[in-house]
Amino acid sequence: MGARRGSLLRSEPRIGNTIMDSGIIRLDPCRELIMRILLAHNSLYYPSYGGGDKSNRLLMEALAARGHDVRVVARVEKFGPEAHDSLLGELAGRGVQASPLDGVGIRFQLNGVDIHVLTRDRLLRAFFSAQVDAFDPDAILASTDDPAHLMLEAALRAPRARVVYLIRATIALPFGPDSSLASPVQSAVLRQADGVVAVSEYVADYARKWGALDAVHVPISLLEPGEYSAVGRFENRYVTMVNPCGVKGISIFLALARKMPGVEFAAIPTWGTTADDLAALRALPNVSIVPPADRIDGVFEQTRVALVPSLWAEARSRIILEAMARGIPVMASNVGGLAEAMLGVGYLLPVNPVVRYRPTVDELMVPAADIPEQEVSPWHEVLVRLVTDRAHYERLSAQARRAALAYAANLNALGFESYLGKIVGLPKRRALAAPAPPETLSPEKRRLLALRLKRLKNVGH
Repeated sequence: MGARRGSLLRSEPRIGNTIMDSGIIRLDPCRELIMRILLAHNSLYYPSYGGGDKSNRLLMEALAARGHDVRVVARVEKFGPEAHDSLLGELAGRGVQASPLDGVGIRFQLNGVDIHVLTRDRLLRAFFSAQVDAFDPDAILASTDDPAHLMLEAALRAPRARVVYLIRATIALPFGPDSSLASPVQSAVLRQADGVVAVSEYVADYARKWGALDAVHVPISLLEPGEYSAVGRFENRYVTMVNPCGVKGISIFLALARKMPGVEFAAIPTWGTTADDLAALRALPNVSIVPPADRIDGVFEQTRVALVPSLWAEARSRIILEAMARGIPVMASNVGGLAEAMLGVGYLLPVNPVVRYRPTVDELMVPAADIPEQEVSPWHEVLVRLVTDRAHYERLSAQARRAALAYAANLNALGFESYLGKIVGLPKRRALAAPAPPETLSPEKRRLLALRLKRLKNVGH
């Protein structure tokens, strides 16, 4: 392989000005190792409202800012001329110039990242494979927004690129108690990846224990660059919840709103909020429904307390850090990786977690879960204090902001960049010869995998 931008001479202990030291690549501050990095994003990359989508975008932009050649292959939710024109209009409204791509998609640049979006054609695997051939990446990143491994399997067949899998949600993994659909075949596919990075220590431990994956945790859920205004105030209008739905704890949110009719609540529906959820929210006079936005600073400016009452094993939750950095106290459930996100500040409260998923999906193609009854008293007691005790509120607000800003000061892509450089410098695991045989799954499970491919995309962080 000749030396070119994005290429690595793997036989040398020193790669450009990068020094190999005990298997770890140390980047010379005067000259970084340049890699070609391709993200397989089986979802809408931009504009989007889900935590996983936003986290992938910010990570790619951070890598591009470090000088790497970064490309993204993404898709719209529904293919066709209407979706194509809609995305063009959205981009134009945000001042982003876009151009047609091979008659089947759209190409645009955003903060140093080259984005290729399939809009008209349903053949995502072929579209992605063509991009792999044309771009010839050093590393391909896949993630849990691709639960059926449509793009991952294509990535694993690339003869040269190292494949790193990003775990942003345990529900989308094919193994373990948090999984909504276990599959030994899909688990075996994951073990073909050259590297696995988890969004939290909880997720890394889970992947090692239940999936036999050599998973590590380094930060992959970055914050927007810039300053974070201290907008959390005792006088603010709302107790706010993002994505109110069954697995996210809408039952707790609704119960609190009923118990506290003099307090205003805000619900921001996203990927999990069903028609029944919306009807239940609209039935309460003290609940306002706020449209989702990829930047929610306007909502934060009106938020007094942020509720994160998830009932499933959250991987981490970026909304917690975003709220705390602005001085907004957070009440979160003590499940999954939420304790890591809370940074030892604020309230971790008990819930009866989801322990079983049914072999079906809801109207939004989200796995249907059995939602246990919840004890709301601990949540009610804490929220009453936060909305009535100004001194307590202001102490917690200051503590939350201080902890979040201290964490954010060291939150960057350098750890992931170093890990990725290490993986690229190691021998590649054997390329996947062919797709995993679908006959090893029952017809119903194959149907569920196909359905979830359409919608299970934003649960990660």
